[in-house]
Amino acid sequence: MDEMNIGNLIESTKRNVDIIFCIDGTGSMSPCIESIKNNAKKFYQDLANVMTEDYNSSIESLNIKVITFRDYNSDKDNCIQTSEWFDMSTTDKDKYSDYLSNIVAQGGGDDPENGLEALYLAMTTKWNCNGVKDRQIIVLFTDADAHELGQIDDDVKPTNIATSIDELKNTWNGVRPSHLDQSSFNLTRKCRRMVLYAPPGTKYEELADGIDQVSFVATELNNGLGDIDFKEVIQVIACSVA
Repeated sequence: MDEMNIGNLIESTKRNVDIIFCIDGTGSMSPCIESIKNNAKKFYQDLANVMTEDYNSSIESLNIKVITFRDYNSDKDNCIQTSEWFDMSTTDKDKYSDYLSNIVAQGGGDDPENGLEALYLAMTTKWNCNGVKDRQIIVLFTDADAHELGQIDDDVKPTNIATSIDELKNTWNGVRPSHLDQSSFNLTRKCRRMVLYAPPGTKYEELADGIDQVSFVATELNNGLGDIDFKEVIQVIACSVA
């Protein structure tokens, strides 16, 4: 294939990509959080390189949001913290790195945690892109199981959160929650992808078995995901957007 045709191929497969990282912020997750922090500054370039070299594709724009979750029953108001969108083609790369540096692995009490609530918040976020070739990606990192949805103490129970795994699955499949208007819910079936790094036998594996466009990657229970290789994360993401 000549250079012009290669250039046309890359041009035709450009993607606008939104990624939401849902990160378990409890104490045992310190190794994983530190790995993500250390890779934050070079994440955009590493992903772009893999897209070009391995998939003859490229990224037009990349935006990242971070949702940190713990346990509502023990961490109360500090359970779920959500960042703004960071545009990785601008100086937001430094803001993204600074934001990650301020995440501290702490709290959580006993297993499980409120990761399913974090996934619901990610699904119902206002995404930047929803074109046919774009990708809306959720990546979750945890070393613990999740609470059943709806099982939260009344004094800290958040409003407008899915109360069952079936409701969560319906949301992923494009059923707009009743509390959101049409303009606020733009998760798109053709665009969406989800990657769950979690222990086997957890509700995350159950979730992955029940819906499409979801990859489940088994990790170690209560060990901060072990020595997770961030290159593997990039490959999974790159493959899903290629």
